[in-house]
Amino acid sequence: MRDDESSAPCPFRKGVPRLVDSLAATCATLSIGLMVAAALCVSSPASAHGRLGAAEGRCRLFIGPDIMNFTGYTPDASKNEFCEDIPAIGRMIMVLDDEQPELRDMKVEIRIVKDIGSEETENADLDAVTIAYREPKLYPTGTINFEHDFPEAGYFVGIVTVLGDHGERWVSRFPFSVGKTFMRTLPVYILLTLGVIALFFIYMHHRKLTPPAPVKPIAPPEDPEPHDPAATPAE
Repeated sequence: MRDDESSAPCPFRKGVPRLVDSLAATCATLSIGLMVAAALCVSSPASAHGRLGAAEGRCRLFIGPDIMNFTGYTPDASKNEFCEDIPAIGRMIMVLDDEQPELRDMKVEIRIVKDIGSEETENADLDAVTIAYREPKLYPTGTINFEHDFPEAGYFVGIVTVLGDHGERWVSRFPFSVGKTFMRTLPVYILLTLGVIALFFIYMHHRKLTPPAPVKPIAPPEDPEPHDPAATPAE
């Protein structure tokens, strides 16, 4: 092999740094969007579960200007409470407690429908997609207990409507799943994983650009003075 051939630069080696730079730049652009999207999916109950979500350490249903405290149970599957998605199929108990006294003088209607994608399609034949319904009625104590048995997993929408004597009509909708909690949160985990990968590429890119700190040379130890045996007095 000739010397000029052996010393010729490899085009693949030139392409690798460019590829890493391109990936790092792309990941830097996408990482912010991915992390923001993941944060929104995790922390914003309104985006995923309508007007139902955790707030101030409690599970709350926001309806009109007022608030109801929400508690959910699946007594046949677990003793733990749930706030949004129902972890297992079977019997479900939902308890709503009014925070504002004015709700006790207003009628409350509860409806659960199948999630078919849009409110417009749902309203086209509301009775056909309704799986549970309680007609409007007063709850003077401020506590509403509602039970339903979900025989199979799926996606649903809860609709709570409050009706007042002066024409008030407040509606709160909250999508939820039954027996599909992992599938609901899977996109969040995917976004978080992609964000970690993006941060890794950014770290590797900046590490390559940062020059190494200069190493200060260590001076060799000085040789000790030679010992002269004649200078040592004889005993």
